Amino acid sequence: MNVIGVSCPGFCSVPFEEILPKVSKEFRHWEIFSEADHAVQGLAPGFAGVGDHAGMTFSIHASIADTNGAALNLRMREAAVLEFMSEMEAARDMGVDTLTVHPGITSLSVPDTRDRSIAAAKETMRVLDRAGRELGVTVCIENMPKLPVMLGTSASELAEIISGTDLSVCFDIGHAHTAGQIDAMIDVFGDRIANVHIHDNMGEKDEHLAIGEGTADFAHAIGRLRGYSGRYVIESRDLESAVRSRKALEGHLA
Repeated sequence: MNVIGVSCPGFCSVPFEEILPKVSKEFRHWEIFSEADHAVQGLAPGFAGVGDHAGMTFSIHASIADTNGAALNLRMREAAVLEFMSEMEAARDMGVDTLTVHPGITSLSVPDTRDRSIAAAKETMRVLDRAGRELGVTVCIENMPKLPVMLGTSASELAEIISGTDLSVCFDIGHAHTAGQIDAMIDVFGDRIANVHIHDNMGEKDEHLAIGEGTADFAHAIGRLRGYSGRYVIESRDLESAVRSRKALEGHLA
């Protein structure tokens, strides 16, 4: 039976111990967004027994605000890699088995650097692949929404970025919908998908709407994922909309 979880950046502005009872009331799994008050390096020391106490399991979404694994500046890229590895070490210490990472972005200021950014991202992926094996953490690289600076928006580009590694994939249905890549992602990655993100949009931009508030064909996507037995993580704007999505998703999974 698939596990339905939740993830929400808005949770990060509330102390973990304060938001935990509210989340655990509605969900049995939480993908912690490692930002602000919920940076997992700070949560790890006091985390022992939290999951058992709350009756929950956890995964982690790596930080995105200050990290870019495709940075052309080597020092900046190395800093991002060190942050990801620190989050992986925290995941190990917390007993968490999965970390989802964005592939990175190309230069915001210099045009025609996409190929160089992809090459930089591939270097990062090789490091994360080795570290994941050493630490016993499954690292999932997430497909991105249709934006010019985003890497990994198409299945072919994401495949290039993680080529030569054993990294897993986080299939984000909402992101794939903006890029017309839902079927392509499933076709290319199949059994390599180890995490699924769920949210809706109107097909043009990343909106993180509740299921049914946009135009993504979840019946089709989930039908094609019938062999998938992992987690479905609802990425929401708030807890209330996550609950609405959960109820809709339960219908699709029935």
